[in-house]
Amino acid sequence: MEKKNTKKLDLPISSKTGEPLKPFIKPVGTLLLGILFITMGFLRLWRDIPYPSGTLLIYTDFLLVICFLVEGCVLIYRAKLGNKHVLAHQIIVLINSFFIIFMGFAFSIIYWSIPGLLYMVQGNIIIILILVSIIASLYWLVKLEKYKVKN
Repeated sequence: MEKKNTKKLDLPISSKTGEPLKPFIKPVGTLLLGILFITMGFLRLWRDIPYPSGTLLIYTDFLLVICFLVEGCVLIYRAKLGNKHVLAHQIIVLINSFFIIFMGFAFSIIYWSIPGLLYMVQGNIIIILILVSIIASLYWLVKLEKYKVKN
């Protein structure tokens, strides 16, 4: 009976235990999170058009909108893939981590170029968040590696 459910859900079977592995992504939750990110990006863009802030901070607002839109699209695409195509998920996570690293360095450079202690601290916090993002991406790449089994 359980083998029918495993085949029906297309869950990979562990080569070590012979048990079906748990799904690594919840498509509905990921889809809703992607829609939320895209909505936040458009709301941020809509809020900043009539009242732009200071010169350098305009760039951070624009980069933040781009980040929200790209992250939302990535999440929606991962939700569309579901629990299949593990290699595609790994490639998406890797490309997304490079994007986050690039955008994080852009944010930190902008914040460091604004005079004031608060902006320097924000730039340093962004660098710390980049390091946490790298660790999270490596965790996902390793976690997804165990789902590469032949059924």
